[in-house]
Amino acid sequence: MFVCSNHVRDALKLMFLPHIKLIAEEESFRCHLCKNKAKYKLFSFGYIRKKTKEAM
Repeated sequence: MFVCSNHVRDALKLMFLPHIKLIAEEESFRCHLCKNKAKYKLFSFGYIRKKTKEAM
């Protein structure tokens, strides 16, 4: 999920175990909540954790 500076908190509430990465200025992603220029990429490794548990 890509978000602008104004929507970081809102997006964090929507995600399970979120991780945040700053997006380089030259990249042009849009905020998923308001369509302004995104500044952060939020992502989760929850699906990897689930697969690891299933493998055990």
